[in-house]
Parts: sequence; structure tokens; C-alpha cells
Amino acid sequence: MNFNTILLFLILISTYLNLYFTYKKMKIQNKKTKLPISSKEWRAKVEDSNFKAWNANRERLKDKRKNN
Repeated sequence: MNFNTILLFLILISTYLNLYFTYKKMKIQNKKTKLPISSKEWRAKVEDSNFKAWNANRERLKDKRKNN
């Protein structure tokens, strides 16, 4: 084996390692995270809290009007 052949093998190995690490990095970045609550449940929770706040303000204003 001459020197050029050895260099060719080293370049080939480094190229495949680079491809492997790039693929592995992309695979990790594209991994979807599991959310603890779905978007529909979150929306229902927010709407429920908004409704409760609105209802409490409505009742408070009714009491205020009755006192005046």
C-alpha cells in the first residue's frame, strides 16, 4: 500500500463519520417533545378560567348596582 491509498482511506472514514454525526444530530433535533397537556385541554382550561373570572366580575357588578 502506498501513501496515497492510506490517505484515501482516512478521507473516506472521516467522510462517513461526518455523515453519521450529522444524521445523528438531525435525528435528535427533529425529535418531538411530549407535552404534558394537549392544546385542546389547555384551551379549555384557559376558557374555563376566563369564564370564571368574567362571571365573578359580573356578579360583583350586579351586587354593586344593587347597593347603589
